[in-house]
Amino acid sequence: MTPRPPASERLDRAEVLSVALAIADADGLEAVTLRRIATSFGVTPMALYWHFKDKDALLDALVERALDEIDLSDSDEADLRTVITAILRVLRDHPALADIMPIRIMRTDAGIDVAEQLVGLLRTDGHSPVAAAQLSIFLLNGLIGLVTRQPGEPGVADPSMRETLLSTKRTRLKSLSPQAYPHLTETADFFLELPDEKEYYKQGLTLLLNAARPAP
Repeated sequence: MTPRPPASERLDRAEVLSVALAIADADGLEAVTLRRIATSFGVTPMALYWHFKDKDALLDALVERALDEIDLSDSDEADLRTVITAILRVLRDHPALADIMPIRIMRTDAGIDVAEQLVGLLRTDGHSPVAAAQLSIFLLNGLIGLVTRQPGEPGVADPSMRETLLSTKRTRLKSLSPQAYPHLTETADFFLELPDEKEYYKQGLTLLLNAARPAP
């Protein structure tokens, strides 16, 4: 009888990443541990080292897995709005990865492809090499901020902590005097939750695109 291959060789890398990404989407990045992933496959954590030497390598792979969802197959015709909208879609689908994108995006092939596309479009718009590089960073950070600093989302993984922070913010805003703070009391609800998510992201994208326009 042919010997059964070791567990590490039986694991499919793409499937492991899909499970890890699902954990991140559901429970946040802190929940993504080699032990938890291994348990999902009924193997020991050591089996995962065949594919990822440590958690740092796993996080790089997760970022690449998410960025692979950006379809640039028609990149020759894509404009700046199309590309940053595609990036935003990935960030919204996988918000747990948003904060680690800046440091890891250039460590992945998919991230290099996205960065090349973004900088190229900014160069085509007339920006200098330095300005295009800097603007690409501003745009990425702006997109991340739209997702991770969305009103009503304090940016912490723990649900109870999130609710505590939001409750404290609500109490503070609702206690303000309308006479002393007429504008904040009028708009307090908008700082606590989104009245229109579609409009929020539409305005955010428009703001970023207008800021990326070359100076006359």
